[in-house]
Amino acid sequence: MNNSAIIIITHGSRRNTFVEDMVNLARYIEEKLEVPVFLSHNEYTEPNWRNIVSELLSKGINHIVFALAFLGRGNHVAKDIMGSFGVSEFYKWVKSTYEGKEINVYFTKPLADSNLVKLALFYRVSTAFPQQENEYIEDPEEIEERTMKFIKEKVRERFPYVDNREIEIIARAVYASGNLDIADKIYISQDAIDIGIEGLKSGIPILTDVKMVSAGIRWDKVENYLDKALELAKEMKITRTAAGIRLGLSYPKIVVIGNAPTAVAEVLKIRKEGMEIPLVIATPPGFTNAVEVKEDLIKSGIPCIVLRGTYGGSSIAVSIMNELIRMVRSYGG
Repeated sequence: MNNSAIIIITHGSRRNTFVEDMVNLARYIEEKLEVPVFLSHNEYTEPNWRNIVSELLSKGINHIVFALAFLGRGNHVAKDIMGSFGVSEFYKWVKSTYEGKEINVYFTKPLADSNLVKLALFYRVSTAFPQQENEYIEDPEEIEERTMKFIKEKVRERFPYVDNREIEIIARAVYASGNLDIADKIYISQDAIDIGIEGLKSGIPILTDVKMVSAGIRWDKVENYLDKALELAKEMKITRTAAGIRLGLSYPKIVVIGNAPTAVAEVLKIRKEGMEIPLVIATPPGFTNAVEVKEDLIKSGIPCIVLRGTYGGSSIAVSIMNELIRMVRSYGG
């Protein structure tokens, strides 16, 4: 409204610093709302809000928002200011008269009941009572080393007779997920680790279902065909991830699936068509198809490392694959 203005009203103070602070507040609100904002005071300093109202009315501005920059609802608010207009309600446009002229007024509430004001005051008071800060470990290698040591101890408690390399695989999956409970859900088929290590040594590429998995694997022969799969997906009426797997498995590759249950289903179809698949790492999460297709992979006889159930995620698949790669690089299996 062109005939509108905002008047900020403070209690008033003779100190220049007080006025400076309030001027900055007025400028901030004016810039945000693009409505003229006038700073005024109830007493002690000029301009007084009464004079501002008279001046605005003389210029034809008769819709005025009164922003009450008081903490509480004291007499200055109820009697001196709102009482002058015969108004008792907040946040409501009310018709009134002032100096014989019609005026539409709107009053904001004082500030003390605002959660933002409470929070601001709390933060400022709390600086007087600094909390003792924990000494956090910042070195990433130390963080990983300590965490892995803890996880491996916990996994070993659950599986005291499991091969050390399997413990490493399970621990990496737990580390990636932050969930010790998935240790009970990791299935590692017989010879899966050996086959994976030998496959990597022989130069077999790694094929992934999604780019997020590709990006995380620390190996130079990682392939993903998702960007090239749209046409085949439409032709075969399958998902792009499934089509990407089909495009990629033109010859044997290690398959790493962290996102799409349909990619696992496509692997099973391609295996039935006669393709030799040395290893599948499958950790897709989900409540539709994921549980069933992962169990079918386990039953298929394809060497595999699988996170069973609804649990899953790309980071877990990546962590398992990278652990196999680490085994190749550190001690060759």
